[in-house]
Amino acid sequence: MKRTGSPAWDKIIHNLAAEIKMRHYSRKTLKAYADWSRKFQSYLQNKPHEELPASDVKAYLTYLAVNCKVSASTQSQAFNALLFLYRHILKKDFGDHKDIPRAKKSKYIPVVLSRKEIDAVLKYMGHPYGLAVKLLYGCGLRLFECVCRFHSRSCRS
Repeated sequence: MKRTGSPAWDKIIHNLAAEIKMRHYSRKTLKAYADWSRKFQSYLQNKPHEELPASDVKAYLTYLAVNCKVSASTQSQAFNALLFLYRHILKKDFGDHKDIPRAKKSKYIPVVLSRKEIDAVLKYMGHPYGLAVKLLYGCGLRLFECVCRFHSRSCRS
């Protein structure tokens, strides 16, 4: 874990990592929650954790939505990271944050290829990339899941 310049916050981040590992959350969750905790710390300018009211969370989430114009999913991830931090690490009341300005939902519409277009793309893909793409498409795997499956299979061979 990176040091933050504040021994008290370093201890908080260390405790956060330990709690996430104990609960068997993924490494990506650990990284995301630790990053959001550091960003929150930076926003608060290393304010001592004993002096953190729930209103600081509201101010930070409002700042993310209004000033930083983050997406709704980014703001939700920050919310969940801070909720975990307050409840499980700081053991403080998180408060009721129903009146926080919410980031706007994206109006992105995904592009969907026809079956004929997909077959045309797959026709030009050789081994092992064709197999990986067929798994991604056919099984609905995420890229990371596919890479892990290929890696674990090649490790056994």
